[in-house]
Amino acid sequence: MELREWDALGAGTVSCCVSMHLARRGRDLILCLLLCTATLAPDVVAQFEGDITLNCLFPSQPGMNLQRLTLTWQKEQAGAEALVLHSYYYGKEQLERQDQIYRNRTQLDPEGLARGNASLTLRGIRIQDEGIYLSSTADLPLLCVPAPYSEVRLEVSVSSQVTLTCRAEGGYPEASVLWLDGARNNVTAESDTSLQRDLSGLCDVSSRILLPRTGYGNYTCILESPRQPRVVRHLSVSCSPGTRAGEGPSAHRGSGSVCVKCHLLMVPIIIYYKCNMTPLFSFIE
Repeated sequence: MELREWDALGAGTVSCCVSMHLARRGRDLILCLLLCTATLAPDVVAQFEGDITLNCLFPSQPGMNLQRLTLTWQKEQAGAEALVLHSYYYGKEQLERQDQIYRNRTQLDPEGLARGNASLTLRGIRIQDEGIYLSSTADLPLLCVPAPYSEVRLEVSVSSQVTLTCRAEGGYPEASVLWLDGARNNVTAESDTSLQRDLSGLCDVSSRILLPRTGYGNYTCILESPRQPRVVRHLSVSCSPGTRAGEGPSAHRGSGSVCVKCHLLMVPIIIYYKCNMTPLFSFIE
């Protein structure tokens, strides 16, 4: 069985049940593949919008009558009826009960069934297809569907204060943003990070931090997402006196340095002296 267009919103249990009706013995031989755990395994990665094959093998015999074979691939949902990915019985594929999200995405090899191969191909992998699979003959590690984020951008906006913004779009899994100052102190607690997910399950992340009035210097933005390389961006912010705030650059992308024009306000200090006048002369009578 092969899955097409793998998704993250529907991660859960997937099962494949193969039933071979043995009329002479008056009973069924049932082989099931159950996905019953959500533990992550990092060694199998499906390309987002690519294809993946779910392997399922069962004992076969020469001349096996496929009219007596029943095959069903399902994906379990917590607290809901399992979704049907693909079915085969009465010698042909039966897709009337196939869930809509898998329409035109699954493919079974009918000739492989005669050899004991019930593997299914799923195409057009989506984030929602992420999950873990087990078979009766071999364990399938976690199917991971990471989607790379766009290039991480560092932006600088200047108004009454200087704001640094770190952004990245269209990735999965969810990413976190870490901020460091020039002394390598973690200043993430002073930042404001937001994350939005689109209809396909991909994420956009944006994190901004306001620089204190005396906070010019070096800053580092670190984007971290499971199963993806860490992305680091550095920015050096310096202050060029002599002009008003707001005349500096509005944005800066990527690692590098930026000179923010700022206004140095010179506050005159006036000190008042109070003098007690004491006579410096006397009258002689």
